[in-house]
Amino acid sequence: MWLYYALLGPPFWAVLNILDSHCVGNVFDRPWVGVITGSLATAIMLLAFPFVLPYVGWEFPEWPIIALAFFVGCLIQLQQAFFFQALERTESGIVAAYENLTPTLLPFASYFFLGEVLQPWHYVSICVLVIASLCFAMIDVSRNGRWDSIVLMLIASLIQVAVILIEKYVFEHSAFVISFMFILIGVVLSGVLPLLVVSDVRKTFSNNIPKLKPFIPLFIGLEFVNVFALYFSQKAIDLGSPALSTAMEATVPAYSFLFTVVLLIFRHRYGNEDARYRLRTKLVLVGIMSVGVMQIA
Repeated sequence: MWLYYALLGPPFWAVLNILDSHCVGNVFDRPWVGVITGSLATAIMLLAFPFVLPYVGWEFPEWPIIALAFFVGCLIQLQQAFFFQALERTESGIVAAYENLTPTLLPFASYFFLGEVLQPWHYVSICVLVIASLCFAMIDVSRNGRWDSIVLMLIASLIQVAVILIEKYVFEHSAFVISFMFILIGVVLSGVLPLLVVSDVRKTFSNNIPKLKPFIPLFIGLEFVNVFALYFSQKAIDLGSPALSTAMEATVPAYSFLFTVVLLIFRHRYGNEDARYRLRTKLVLVGIMSVGVMQIA
């Protein structure tokens, strides 16, 4: 069952990457504004939980588990801040490729912290994903002459590894739905807090509001996509191996390039012309990644 959830998440992540890239390039004055808009939109999503909870069996978790769930939400927002910075520097398909650093690092973290040992072919597949991701990086560097985006995504991936390991512990000690709700509350609180306590953040966000207002429906739609993506990926972690569940997200670049090309054809302003650069090479790399994913599955 975990595999179905793990495969449902990547299309949502790909759509999110593309639209986030559009917002970073055309709507946000600073990349981190996306963290705040996402938090405010997530607050709207939380309104659905009072209607959902009566229909699912759950018990109120212990306070340490609630605290860990809040902490996971904070880490997710920190990871998002690095993600938005990377989107400012390169196109969404390449950023999606860099996200393969997470399934690369996670098996080793799972071994040391959870005692999880994978099959030999799983490690071979991870090596395939690493090589393909590095090739994506070389395409980006040859075009833009910078390595900063891969450094940013390496930091984001390390944070994501920590998020997944803590999530697994939280899900093992409480009902999934209630844990997911507390994680989202942590996402909201950590995203809004800088707006309340840091004057420079508040000033920048206030100046950006006139440009943000026409896109409020888009932000809410983006957060719907984000919550669905989070739900599927976290449910896969809940039901299965964190390392193998996360490895399925290596398919995100394939979806990103496909959706970007479709947008370039039908909704040009949301597409990114950089996606056409060495398109055949990128598609070959996506194919290699897909082989690696199939071996993991």
